[in-house]
Amino acid sequence: MLATTFRRYATAGVALAALALFTTACAGDRDPETAPSDAPPSSATGSTSEPTTTSPTPTLDPGSWESKFSAAQLEDYEAALQRWESYESRSEPIWAKGKATPAAEKLFKEFFPHPAWMDYWERLQGYGQINVRVSGTPTVYWSKAKSVGASGRSVQVQQCVDYTRVQRTQDGNEISRPAPKPQLRTIFLSQPEGYGWLIYGVKELVDGKPKPCAS
Repeated sequence: MLATTFRRYATAGVALAALALFTTACAGDRDPETAPSDAPPSSATGSTSEPTTTSPTPTLDPGSWESKFSAAQLEDYEAALQRWESYESRSEPIWAKGKATPAAEKLFKEFFPHPAWMDYWERLQGYGQINVRVSGTPTVYWSKAKSVGASGRSVQVQQCVDYTRVQRTQDGNEISRPAPKPQLRTIFLSQPEGYGWLIYGVKELVDGKPKPCAS
């Protein structure tokens, strides 16, 4: 069961209660959308080049998986992974400031289809109401393709991540939480015709709990 995306922040108390559902990652844990229709989402932007990032040396090896995919599918996976890494890097300063600015709204619209971007926008608004900040990005031990569509328009990226270096504060005070352990997360991306890769969902919980990488 995926954690429910909170849609409204009527009061600070409601927003704080909702925050507890998202202690594993500011990116959230929501049901991925179904495959996109032929018509691109209204909020999507054109394809842009993405910076190349380097993942740390894995400590938990997922095993050999590349042989399951064709060269073209692996290229799609690399492009989708790069897109996700770009979002995570560019959104970190936004979550660290905790302010719902026009620049933040623009970024969400760039990386997510409509109406998925609104979930992140409203969550950021809620964080601003209760003065919550989320800084840093998780350590990625490894990434692999969980699935790649035959048409090359959908990719599921699975990662083993550690949130130890991600800090959450409220009113300048660190929010206490259990010591995080390496866990799995799956990012769902699709590429509508004529558009760049868009993020349709991020799954981090199984039956309401993080799933260890080693399981």
